Amino acid sequence: MQVREFMTSMIITVDKDTPLVEAIKLMAAEEIGSLIVTSNDVLEGIVTERDVMGALLLSDEVFHSLSLKDVMTKPVTTISPEADIGQTIAIMDQSGQKHLPVVEGHDVIGIVTSSDVLRVLATLKLVVDAVPVDDD
Repeated sequence: MQVREFMTSMIITVDKDTPLVEAIKLMAAEEIGSLIVTSNDVLEGIVTERDVMGALLLSDEVFHSLSLKDVMTKPVTTISPEADIGQTIAIMDQSGQKHLPVVEGHDVIGIVTSSDVLRVLATLKLVVDAVPVDDD
């Protein structure tokens, strides 16, 4: 199964100069765990809930002065839409990243998360469990 079959194609991109507080509000409103960070429509990084939690450890004054470029993960680990589930798991394991932008050429066309991978694996297990075993 290829990434393009289980990725989320609805992505939200924000400029790297966006204030962190505004980005957090957007993530909450959209009920998402990450934002693709761009500059002039070019992928610059990714901000995840984990990045936000790290920023929360700073003083209130510093926290409220941060923009996405201050907390984003860069360089960002990406994946091809043609990658398979095994490659996806390997990249997530090696990079430690749970959110991978899906890039085709120079365009971000989606995102795949660890939740997407778990959903695929659970579905595959259901399919395998439903196949009758021939006792011959």
